[in-house]
Amino acid sequence: MESHAHGLWFVVVSLLAALLLSISPLSGDWAWARPDFLLLTLVYWLLALPERIGIFASWLCGMVLDILQGVVLGQNAFALAVIAYIIQVSYQRLRMFSLRKQAAFISLLELFHILVDQWAQNINGVAQTHWLVFLPIISTGFLWLFLRPSIAWLQRLFAVY
Repeated sequence: MESHAHGLWFVVVSLLAALLLSISPLSGDWAWARPDFLLLTLVYWLLALPERIGIFASWLCGMVLDILQGVVLGQNAFALAVIAYIIQVSYQRLRMFSLRKQAAFISLLELFHILVDQWAQNINGVAQTHWLVFLPIISTGFLWLFLRPSIAWLQRLFAVY
């Protein structure tokens, strides 16, 4: 029982760290290319612990991100809940993909997330119409190549199962 609580705390801390990285200020052009740390962390835990992390946890993280970013309430929550559903429906297949194929798939998920964000902002008349809004697709997919093995190592180190 103690191991379960220890593992849950590690998951919560990793999600909080992803939220903090998502709102940390970046200067100039770096802000356009910010990887979607929350998406990456959620996708990892959705693939690694599908019985513990699911749609509700993703929705809740999205709501917290909406509040922290001051955007339309529910836009990140909706996008992350749909992404969690997609992962849950196909997680066994996705686990079998190579790291590069997973990165490409995560890039597509990030594209979906950006399109939902743009749609919600467009409805409110505050959409950013610059092509640079699509840069996180590349940076998020690229970061998966390094983040997945790193979190997997930490997961084994802290015995989170």
